[in-house]
Amino acid sequence: MLNYLYAVNRLHMSRPLPTYGPEVPPELQDKARTHVPKVDVQPDKVRKGESALVKIDLSAHPDRQDHAITLIELYYEEEGRNLNPVHVAHIVLEPEVVERVVELRLRPRASGWLHVVAYCNQHGLWHAVKRIEVEG
Repeated sequence: MLNYLYAVNRLHMSRPLPTYGPEVPPELQDKARTHVPKVDVQPDKVRKGESALVKIDLSAHPDRQDHAITLIELYYEEEGRNLNPVHVAHIVLEPEVVERVVELRLRPRASGWLHVVAYCNQHGLWHAVKRIEVEG
């Protein structure tokens, strides 16, 4: 399921990249609170052809040159599509310059799952998944 993370670093690797999400071992719980992207989609049910506002919040994470979220990638896993996921966005964030809150509009063609991957330059890749329903 997480093989799409190959695209995050644009590298050819012999195995999937390790990532962390909301469900982590106890020793990583403190890190998960600030590293896992908070994803909000409004509305979470959209009519076909309409868009939803996606807000990604990583503002709880430190923002220093030596410890920052420097990259956010979005992928959409569309129901009924053979080749998933679709790459949606690649957002580069400069430490100490850009706040770690991003908004964009997504117009999904079918129901599916939005995968958000954040890269911390000290603690690696962290992900979150949000369901989006498309009606009609």
